[in-house]
Amino acid sequence: MISTENKPLVSVIIPCYNVSEFVEKAIHSILKQSYSKLEIWIIDDASTDDTLAKIKGFNDQRIKVVAFKENTQKVGAVNIILNQISGDYICFQDADDWSDAKRIELQLEQFMADGDLGICFTNYRYIGRRIAEHGRIALDNQELRDEFLGFMQKNRNDIDNTVCSTMMISRAALQSTGGYHPYFAGRVAEDIHWIFRILKRFKGITVDKVLYHYTVREGSFTQLQRTGSNAKFAYSWQLLSKLIYKDIHDRIDLLEPFYEDELKIIELIACEEALVENIRELNNLKNSFESSYSYRIGKMILKPFQALKFIIIIFPKFFINYFINNGKNYI
Repeated sequence: MISTENKPLVSVIIPCYNVSEFVEKAIHSILKQSYSKLEIWIIDDASTDDTLAKIKGFNDQRIKVVAFKENTQKVGAVNIILNQISGDYICFQDADDWSDAKRIELQLEQFMADGDLGICFTNYRYIGRRIAEHGRIALDNQELRDEFLGFMQKNRNDIDNTVCSTMMISRAALQSTGGYHPYFAGRVAEDIHWIFRILKRFKGITVDKVLYHYTVREGSFTQLQRTGSNAKFAYSWQLLSKLIYKDIHDRIDLLEPFYEDELKIIELIACEEALVENIRELNNLKNSFESSYSYRIGKMILKPFQALKFIIIIFPKFFINYFINNGKNYI
């Protein structure tokens, strides 16, 4: 248990955009935390539904509501709030997810036990219309560094992804990294890039208890990445992998203004790789479908209809055209 004397303040940031269906449960899960010394920053990033109205329906002195008139794609809004918070530690709550009541207490205990700790995650479970199971996740500092500093570079088939929104960070980690890089607005990789920068400088750990409930839903940034509705979404992972690799192995931060031309080249390469990968996946899916038992049965069933189509449609047309073109020979 954390000592009641000089309890640290924890700032909780809840970014919201058109999450009317989920936001109340997310906020309730933070208000009901066993650790109560919180300031709760709820950000409405120019929602077009009644998200803001539901946020304003809460009455708790710990809550601070900030409403933006223009959408910032999360990155801009959160960075503004990060400059205003007072917490010794900062944690995040996605507005379509919810947290177990002991989440913040158990994460904070990790920081109290290790002064070098900069970031702490928790285990999680998926919820939503289509439930997916996950296996073992990165738990210690080395496994987390392998995941984020070696992003997409190492074979990690035995370890599933960390959910970034479970993170709690120290103020020292915030001051050292400064929050999200504005380059990643709308690229669905802003969390991973920030965590990568934190783990370069600080230790990380994961509380191996299911303290976070992650909603799998249509319309989320992660889901939209696979719809093709936004070109930047389509190659985000390939691009981020190259940026991290360049940073780690060549000690070059391509997001510095000096490297603008090289960044454009890397973006193009990442886009091409994503295109090739998607085409390969489509071809594999096509081949798999065409070799399936149901597809072969379907083709057998359709054969008589294809012959009938020739007899009823194609053959009469051929006969009529032939008669029109050669009928004079019969007159």
